[in-house]
Amino acid sequence: MEANLAQRTDDELVSLFQAGSGAAFETLVLRYKNPLYQYIMGMVQDEGAAGDLFQEVFISFFKHADKYEARGKFKSWLFLTARNKVLNFFRDSDKLTSLDQTDEEGNPFLHDTLPDGERPLLDGLAGQETLEQIRRATLLLPPRQREMVYLRQYMSFKEISQLLGRPLGTVLADCHRAVKKLQQLLAEHTDEVNL
Repeated sequence: MEANLAQRTDDELVSLFQAGSGAAFETLVLRYKNPLYQYIMGMVQDEGAAGDLFQEVFISFFKHADKYEARGKFKSWLFLTARNKVLNFFRDSDKLTSLDQTDEEGNPFLHDTLPDGERPLLDGLAGQETLEQIRRATLLLPPRQREMVYLRQYMSFKEISQLLGRPLGTVLADCHRAVKKLQQLLAEHTDEVNL
């Protein structure tokens, strides 16, 4: 039965884990390892903190799985839990200024934060700019817009709306503003290079 866990839905895996299957829990962790870690990393820009927060999300689920009820998508629950952990991280450690960290040359501190594969929010930009330029520009976005960029990599607009508790129109407008701001930042960067 556990040989085909990768083909199971999230809800099926949660039910199996609640019934005692450690392999089902491991499958959920592996399924969400990249998208969840990339989202957290994109927000905190600190590998150690991102790893810790990622683990905290799954530890929380592990400890409270018996209380978990599938009222929505498991993915939405995970991202909401991760978002809350990120917000607590900033509040508790007063690290809001770390969002603007720079390296020794004064460039924004970069990590490989954009996932491989589809980047629906950035599709129009990817052909025009290098991935490196997009990463730099993303780091310069205000936190709310940056969050939109990272969430949109893995979630539909409707899922983001539910996750953030914001109307769908607000989410669409926020994503649109994020793309416009990215385009502006990329244009400014291109102008600086061409001077």
